[in-house]
Order: sequence, then structure tokens, then C-alpha cells
Amino acid sequence: MNVGALLLALPLLHGLLLTCYHLFLVPPTPSHLTGPVAVLPDLLTSEQARSLRRLLREMGLSGLDSNLADSKATLPEHEHVGEAEPIGPNGTCSHPFLVPSLNRTECVLAQRIDIGKHYLTTGGVYGLKDTYDVSIGRLQSFGRYLFDLSEFPAVEELFGSRDFKEAAVGTCPAHKPLIDPFQFNLIIQVPGQTVATHVDGVYFLGADRFRFPQWLLTAMQFSGLFADRFIDQIQIVAYFHEWEPSSRPDAKGEFIYYPNGTKGDVLRADPTPRSGNAVDGSKVIHAAAPYYPGTLPPQLDKSKDNKLIFAGKGRWEIHSDRELVQAYKEDELRSTIVFRARCFEDEEAMARFKEKRPEDKLELEDIIETLKKGMGGWVEEGASRLDLALAILDHYVAYPPPEPRETLVPFNYCIVGKLFPPAKPLLKLACTDFD
Repeated sequence: MNVGALLLALPLLHGLLLTCYHLFLVPPTPSHLTGPVAVLPDLLTSEQARSLRRLLREMGLSGLDSNLADSKATLPEHEHVGEAEPIGPNGTCSHPFLVPSLNRTECVLAQRIDIGKHYLTTGGVYGLKDTYDVSIGRLQSFGRYLFDLSEFPAVEELFGSRDFKEAAVGTCPAHKPLIDPFQFNLIIQVPGQTVATHVDGVYFLGADRFRFPQWLLTAMQFSGLFADRFIDQIQIVAYFHEWEPSSRPDAKGEFIYYPNGTKGDVLRADPTPRSGNAVDGSKVIHAAAPYYPGTLPPQLDKSKDNKLIFAGKGRWEIHSDRELVQAYKEDELRSTIVFRARCFEDEEAMARFKEKRPEDKLELEDIIETLKKGMGGWVEEGASRLDLALAILDHYVAYPPPEPRETLVPFNYCIVGKLFPPAKPLLKLACTDFD
């Protein structure tokens, strides 16, 4: 084949690869997992952003936990679905998907194993080729999850702003105009970290993160089998760091979302200070692209207690089991507040949800059985609870693979070294590792 013919064939080959990608690799998003997204360029005032930075420092004095510890904020009634196994003699969990329980006596599936499992196997929106240890470091952003808004006047002010109310009208369904603020999070990334592809904590009448693992609620949402109990939300993600994306082209860290599911356009918004994005994050799949993707993240063992601590004078430190791992200047942080409200038809519907009436409660075994029936004969009888849990995730939860413009290989083959250690020396030639 001459050069001219080859150049002519390349666009056709590229088109064929894209077609195969969308036909066979991109899972279709259930029709109920779509919704509008609004970009709000001047959501926060300069004073509000300063107040949030002060609040961040105050909370940072006692430390911000890694997101693997988010169940500390909710203390779920069911921390696992029966997959728990005794913790190792050194207080660690050898299985790649298990982490220590709250009382550190058992190993259980991470609350958001749906997110972690997908990221580990795909490399996220950029399709990064990282070893298991590097991937774990990228995933452990830091934050604080708060449900008592009355203690934080600066945050209450955000819920009362005109921008929030207008965004709620455009995000909540028209037949659910009553807005019920209930939560805010501070989410902080250091260079090298990401917020992987996900949907946010899902709420149902009779089932929420205070009762069940969040990965199970996510599977319930994807399944569509509990749609009559689903509670719509509005979530606003706002940035209160001071650095401008235009001054740091290598930082990336943009907000990525799929308002029309994985078969629609992938949209992006820069993390511009004081801007925000409004969306029902429990319906619309979204992510934060890696922040400084070319930088190694901190090395963090998933079995240890990892915190981001404010040390004063603009210095932030990561500690793992109280040992200093790395330090950063405040200007190096990607700082985000996420504030959420639920959408209800009327006062009666809101009261019914909050009263948690016994007749409305869903029980764990009923949820598991409903999901199993929806899978047909997909799970072998007598399967362990861990195998069942992973099968539920594989069957129902379908996050998109990396975009073809980011990587030619939409799989992270570098984590093979975790499952097959003899392959590590060979993988080091093509994978990002700490040494």
C-alpha cells in the first residue's frame, strides 16, 4: 500500500474503531439516569469563597479523612451485606476490594466499591495506566461530609441564594418543586488525584446511606427496580480555590458529565474559581478529571487511616496512620464544596420520607432478593456473599469506559500486577508506579 492510500485509509480505520467502541465497549445508560446540567459562572461571591477557605482550614486542623472513610459520617445500619471477613493479623485487608470496617475488626467492601472497581479496571476518564498502588493513591481524595447545616451559616447562605433556587427549578422535576437542603461536603484533591466516574449517594423512600452501603444503593438505582421510591435531588458543585485553570493548563481537573447518558455527548467544565455546576448527581453520571494527571499521587495504603491536615501558615500535610507522607501549599489544592437538597412533591411527601415509617422501610434481604431476581439466573446458587455482591455490581452498574480520544486501550492492564505479582517487572516498563 502506498503512502497516499494509507493516509486515505486512516480516517476510515479511525471511524471503524470509534463505531466498534460505541457498539461494544460503551454500556448503554438506563433511560432514568439522565438529566439537565447547568453551568453557573459566578455562583460564589469573593467573600463566600474566602469564608469557605476559612472553614476548610478550621476543619483541617482536626484532619479531613480520605473518601474511603466516608461511612464515619453516616454510621450505616448495615456496613456490609454479608461479605465481611476477619481482618488480617496486621490490621490490613489483602483482597483488593476490601477495606477495614469502622471498628477495624473485619474487612468489608468499600462503601463506593462501584467507583473504585470501575476506576481500577479502566484507568478512569483518561484511561491512565497505573499500578494498583498508584490507582489507590489517585482515588483517595479528602473531605468532610456534613448533615447538620445549622452549624454553618456560610453554607446555609448558599442554599438561600437566588442562583441556587433558580438552579433547583431547572434540576428538580416540575412536579417536585419543594426543596429540602440536607447535606454539604468539602472535597479536596491534591496533585495526582481524581474523583472517579460515579453517581452520587442515592436516596430511596425506606433506603439510604444511613442504612445500607452506598454501592448497594447505586446498584438499586441502575437497576430501575426501585424507581417508585427514588428521591430526586439537586447538587451544586462549586470551586473555592483561588488559582485559575487558564494559568495552569497541566492541571486539568475539569468537571465531566454525561447528561444524556453514555451514548450522548461528553461535556466538560473547567474548575474556575467561584463557578459551579448544578445537576442531580444521583441520576447523571459524572466525574472530576485527574488533577495534574502527570503527577504521582501520594502513596496511601487503603487499610490505613489517611488524613489531610492543616498545619498552619498555608501548609497542608497528608498523614497515614499518623506518619507524615507529603506536604502541600494551600494553592496546590483543588478545593470544592458540594451542597445538596432533595426534591419533593409537597410537605406530606417530605414528612413521610423524614419520619422513616416502619411500613416504608426496605429490608436488606428483600433488596438482595429483588436484585437477584432481576438478574435472572446470572448468579450461581450457593455463591458467597462477596461473589454475589460483585456479581450485582457487574450486572447492574455500567459506568462508561475512557473516551477514545484519551486512550487507545480502554483497560488498565497495569493492575494485573496486583493479582499476578510475577508480572510486575514486565509491567513496570509500561505502567506508572512509585518506584
